[in-house]
Parts: sequence; C-alpha cells; structure tokens
Amino acid sequence: MAIILSDIVMDYPGTRALDRVGVEFRDDEVHGLIGENGAGKTTLVSILGGSRLATAGRMTLDGEEVRLTDAGDALARGIAHVSQEGSLVPGLTAAENILLGAEPRRLGAIVDRRALSRQARELLTRWFPDVEIDLDAPVESLPYADQKIVEIVRALRGSVRILILDEPTATLPAREKERLWAIVRRLPTQGVGVVLISHFLSEILALSDRITVLRDGRLVETFSAAGADEARLVRLMLQRGQTGGAVDAPRGAVDTAVPPVIEVSDWQTADATAGHFAVRPGEIVGLIGLTGSGHFAFARSLYDAPDRIGGAMRFAGEEVADVSAAAMRRRGVAFVPDHRMIHSLVADWSVRENLAMVHPEAGALSALGILRPAREGREARRVMGRLAVKASSPEQIVTELSGGNKQKISIGKWLYGAEDRYRLMIFVEPTEGVDIGAKREIHQLMKDLARAGCAVVVASSDLIEIADLATRVVSFAGGHAIGELHWPNFSEQSFIAAMAGARS
Repeated sequence: MAIILSDIVMDYPGTRALDRVGVEFRDDEVHGLIGENGAGKTTLVSILGGSRLATAGRMTLDGEEVRLTDAGDALARGIAHVSQEGSLVPGLTAAENILLGAEPRRLGAIVDRRALSRQARELLTRWFPDVEIDLDAPVESLPYADQKIVEIVRALRGSVRILILDEPTATLPAREKERLWAIVRRLPTQGVGVVLISHFLSEILALSDRITVLRDGRLVETFSAAGADEARLVRLMLQRGQTGGAVDAPRGAVDTAVPPVIEVSDWQTADATAGHFAVRPGEIVGLIGLTGSGHFAFARSLYDAPDRIGGAMRFAGEEVADVSAAAMRRRGVAFVPDHRMIHSLVADWSVRENLAMVHPEAGALSALGILRPAREGREARRVMGRLAVKASSPEQIVTELSGGNKQKISIGKWLYGAEDRYRLMIFVEPTEGVDIGAKREIHQLMKDLARAGCAVVVASSDLIEIADLATRVVSFAGGHAIGELHWPNFSEQSFIAAMAGARS
C-alpha cells in the first residue's frame, strides 16, 4: 500500500500552514516526519488521517485518487492516527478502551463483557504477542507505555495499513521507550507502515527507514535514514549552521544575601521530602531524579500541597499556612504542569480563551467583570507575539496547534494580563513533545524571566535541558532531596551519580 500526497496546500485566515507539500508513505516502512515548531507536521498528518481537508492538492491511494472527509473515512481506507495528547477514556478499563464504539452485545443492547475481554485480549495478542497488560484494570492506572499500547491496539482493530504516531514516547522514561521502540519496529513486518512524528532526533534516526523534513510549511527533503546523523537533521530543520545548542544561560553568581522568594524546611508530603530548599530572585533551580524519585511531586507541592504531612514554608519572608493553588497564585506563584492537554489547556477552547483562563479580568472593561472580546483579543495577540506563537488568530482552536505552540499557550496564560505579577514560576517537563526550535525559544523565555528577577524552578527528565538552564541542581532519590550541584560543575556523569543516590 502506498499513499502519495501531491502539492498539498493548507490555508488558514492569514496563514499558509502547508505550501505545495508532496510526500509518499508506504506500509513496509517507518517514515519519520520532522520539522521545527509550526513547520506543518501536525497539519500534514491531520490531512492524511482525514481530520482536516486540504485547501488544495491531491491524495492517491494505490494509484486511485481519494478524498478523505473525516477520520472514519480514513480508517475505512486503512489509515489510523494515534495523537500526541491521547484519547483514552480514564474511567474505562483497557479492554473497554480497545473496543470503544465496537463493543460486542447480547440481544442488541447489553454489552457482553466476557466477549469484550476475550476480543480485547485477542487483539493485543495478535499485534503484540510478547506484551502483557492487565486489560481489566482502569486504563488510568496503567503505566504510560501501556496506555500508549492500548491506544495503538485500538487503532489497529480494523484493517489498518498506515498508522500515524504523533510523539508516542514524549512522556515515557527510557525503559518504557525501548519497549515501544520494539513495537514500532515490528509493525512494518506485519504489513502496517508507521508515520512517526518525534522531537527526539535520536528516535527518528533509530526507527525510521526514510525521513521527511518540513520547514515553514514547505517540504525540505525526503531521504533514507541510513547514514544520516542529528547534525544533518538539525541543519535541514533550521537551515542554520547550529547543532541544537541553546542560547547561553545567565550563570552569574546569585547573591545569597538577598532573601529567598520561597523557602521550605523539613518539607514532607506523601511523595517527596526536603530538609531545606530555597530559591532566590533571578535563580533557575533544576530538579532531577529517576522515574518516581519525587522531584516532580516536590515541584508540584510548592504550588499545591493537599497531602502535606509536615514542614514550614516562607514566601517573600512571610510564613505560609495555606499551600493551595488558589492561595499560592495570589501570592505570585505560577505553575506550568506536564501533560498540558490534561492539566493545563481546554481542548475545545480557542487560543484566546485558554490564555484568558487564569486572569479573565484582563479582558474585562471594568470592575463589573464584563468581558470585551476586542480587549481580550488585543491582550491575547500581545502574549502570542511575545512568545512567537504560530496560529492563524487568537480564535484558532488550541488542539489545532503544534505541540510547541500548545506549550507556549500553557506558559502564556500566566503572562496574560499579569506580566510582572509572578515572583516564582514552576515548570514540570516544560518541553515535553516539543521540537528543538520551540525548545530553544521556551528555554530563552525562562532565562529572560530569571533575568527580570523571577525565581524559576524546573523539574525535568531531560538532563541536557537542566544543564542548559540551571544555575543550581537539586537531585532526588527515593522521594528525598539528597544532594545539590552547582554550575559549572555540571556533567552527565555528575547528574547520573546524583540521581543514583550519591550525595554531593
């Protein structure tokens, strides 16, 4: 099976997202699709998957011209799409998610639960005979890798020949990534081609047979992955002589005589403890650790700690009794979480509505709280301009944006109408599912915030990201803050030793 897209154009008001793009996808290969933030990757696979209709261009399937009007039409022709954000129903079991919408029934109405479990198990065994998943467990209780496999099995339950995987490993730890890699490699041998979008260039090189590069909505090149390296991919994506290095960080010594913005002592929650932790104005402190080590939980607890067991917090010199999201926001703490489409953004809202959700009063005409769309639009455009958000307008639905632009909106809602309000900004996995160009822009924003006097805390599983950003790093293991590293004494070896439990 071969699908050829020819001269594909996609126009939005004021924006051309794709400009005469041509590419072929086959069922006997993994085809990597890469490009900088806003390059057109998501738009292209949305057209391939039937959820968007191109403004112009042709699509042929095994030599026959086709017109895909929706995702159901694409699926009927053998094309399935597993999106980056996920589409599982948390309250259902894994088996129920696999057969969602196609449940076996008795008497035409009653779900046959025994048949449902059997059919779900048969599908899992057919595609992934070496994988063991508790299909009767609520899907939300499964590891992220298992959840992604459940999504893939659901997508494959029909006669699928092309499977689109958009950032399938963006939030997975290394061991779970390797498991999913093996699955992706196996699919073409079973007659299912894979279109793979990933911001991990090493992943693209390891898995792909061919690679297509997009830039600014245009095709740059399609080539064999054999012999390619990351330097070539970055050069084609950015058309600059850079190799992915980030802008220099502000690494000046922090004046310890300046009072901390936030300080905790003997801090203890259900998942994280720290004897002492403080961040001063202009400082970027990184939190690192292995999966489940407590660094993410600790970051969240500085903003919202409903499970606090003990400890004391001071913010701007004042004792804090109420460590809740509402109270900390009033004090000047912003929190940018991971899994943005679950924890931060509303999928069917526009860019403007998402930006305005924290500070809707910025779009109000007066203290009466009457919202004015024009006022909201002006403030939304200001924030979009500052963060270089690529969108057709503030009214574009946020799910239509690329991963990098979604993340910018997740950050931008704290800047909407509140440019200088926040004294501490906490980021958890700030660049998950984000390409190298958008990552550099987000890193620069965080550094600019620090230069302006904001205290910044970053919890990330990306050690290169932490090394690029931080002035100081706190390591966690077993739920405890165990050590501290200071720039310029950063190295992969020192980070790994610290995460393994070696105290500094």
